[in-house]
Amino acid sequence: MNKAHRYIAPILGGLVFLAALFVLRHELKAYEVSDILTRVKALPRKNVLIALLLTAANYFIMTGYDYLALRYIHRPLHYAKIVLVSFIGYSFSNNLGLSMVAGGSVRYRLYSGWGLSPGQVARVIGFCIITLWLGFFALCSLVFLYEPMTLPQALHLPFRSARPIGVILLALVIFYLLCCSVWRQSLRIRAWNLQLPSPKYFLPQISVAFVHWGLAGGVVYALLPDTGDLGYAGFMSIYLLAQLGGLLSQVPGGLGVFESIIVLLLSPRVPSPALLGSLLVFRAIYYILPLIIASILFAGQELFQKRETIKAAAKALKR
Repeated sequence: MNKAHRYIAPILGGLVFLAALFVLRHELKAYEVSDILTRVKALPRKNVLIALLLTAANYFIMTGYDYLALRYIHRPLHYAKIVLVSFIGYSFSNNLGLSMVAGGSVRYRLYSGWGLSPGQVARVIGFCIITLWLGFFALCSLVFLYEPMTLPQALHLPFRSARPIGVILLALVIFYLLCCSVWRQSLRIRAWNLQLPSPKYFLPQISVAFVHWGLAGGVVYALLPDTGDLGYAGFMSIYLLAQLGGLLSQVPGGLGVFESIIVLLLSPRVPSPALLGSLLVFRAIYYILPLIIASILFAGQELFQKRETIKAAAKALKR
């Protein structure tokens, strides 16, 4: 059963990815690649600069996940170390998918070098994942209840609008808060013993995640061409639904799934080539650029930690 479970998630993710490619192909089959590239070049530099600044602010805000997690396990670290681990971890997990594996491996490598035990690192990872999903569900519930957009039939969902999704997600958030208030025993998940945070962490968790997801949506919104009367709140409803599809698919970065839902929901307002051009720039700014910087920082950190070994090897080669 465990072996079968190991292959189910990648297979389902692959099927969702192929379905997303089919939707994109259907939406864009009337256009040429040159049309999309032209739209990319036509993006105003001011909008690209705003997107870069919002991305930088977003990755800085995400350090709040690790900061709260380290307070939760009573092992505070210097904030510069938290910034390094958080940025590298989320840059890797955003692009490689399976955030528990990609980001968790980075956190284990760096945090263990600073004295945290494997159990403490596991609790940090669990807290970060819970906080990310908790804030995402809370923001989705508010946006879907406030701006309940009509869902297209192409998504094949049992709801006509996003409001029922908002109700379900709000119920999950309330259930989590009740569990934190009532359930004080450890939860055993395989080899992990997870203690739910006390209710005093609830508002900080929600606040960090709200700002994180709000800024991430702002990056896309800044790059979009004219959307008429669609305001930021209305766009966030579309953005969060697309992110929900991408996160549930477990496709790395929601690649293809995220774009398909955005194109499907915004194509009546914005020409598809212009829309896909903006999404390509979003991918480059929000995913690829941080991954390049994080890879350089991670390599530099590895070299720094092994500097004595490198010096010894250099002396040996010199001799």
